[in-house]
Amino acid sequence: MHNHFLLLDKYRKHERTIRDLLASITTSLDSMALLKSEQQQIATINELSRSYPFIELMYSLDQHGIQQFETALSKGVTAAKKRHFSKGADRSHRPYFLEAQKSSNSTVVTEPYLSSATHTLSLSSVQHLMDEEGNDRGYLVINFNLPKLVAYLLGNVRQNALHPSFQIIYALIGASLIGVSIWLLGASFHSFLNVFDEQRSAPDISFGIVVMLTLSLAIFDLGKTILEEEVLSSKDINHYQSSRRTIMRFMSAIIIAVTIEALLLMFKSVLSSNVQNIQFGVWMLLSGVGLLAGLGAYLRLSREDG
Repeated sequence: MHNHFLLLDKYRKHERTIRDLLASITTSLDSMALLKSEQQQIATINELSRSYPFIELMYSLDQHGIQQFETALSKGVTAAKKRHFSKGADRSHRPYFLEAQKSSNSTVVTEPYLSSATHTLSLSSVQHLMDEEGNDRGYLVINFNLPKLVAYLLGNVRQNALHPSFQIIYALIGASLIGVSIWLLGASFHSFLNVFDEQRSAPDISFGIVVMLTLSLAIFDLGKTILEEEVLSSKDINHYQSSRRTIMRFMSAIIIAVTIEALLLMFKSVLSSNVQNIQFGVWMLLSGVGLLAGLGAYLRLSREDG
């Protein structure tokens, strides 16, 4: 799962570099030979995809926009089973064909678009080929996967390959934390239902229940944050906003838990005979204030306009 907004933002920042790279890959090929040879298209796409894993497919069109051979797919093509080989398909109405038709012996790189087969952002480069006599020979089209292209340019290919494994680990940790919070919640309800069978005083029982409920809330919020940030959402670790949001959410959960526990300790100390323990509650509350001040300073200093 990819965040299309972040992906398009990266594309806009590096648009010139990306267009130059794709155009250079296309123009470096023996396009005239590829135009008329299906086997050479297959061999070329396999060879190119080893060096450029973001290259997905190649096909050729005649001068009227009709696909001449079945589409040549790379070994790492996304969702190969959903692809249609489309020999004889009429692509004369496609925007990239209409744009390339206006140029001769030059390469046109399209804007990012959502692939109908994979629903991922893609780019295409189209080379309009003319012979020495000026006759229209056809078009060579190469399709590129934009997420893989951006990862390749940023050096994140290995990281993206390991990301599913990291997501599984985070999912197990988050689910375990939520399980512990549910267990604490059940224990607090059990104590509440048996409150009159206990031999302890009412304040001790009440504070014990509140402590378990508070811990359950804090642990649940931590597990939910892990699942949302690391498993369910698509985040960009190279973008400061992603790290900033994650740190803010984790620290907020910790600050809430510390503050509630400090207040409970202070109230319990006031109601009990051991009033001296109130100082520990005060220190905990001050530590929560310090965490909050530190978080506020971090958010202030890490602003993009700062």
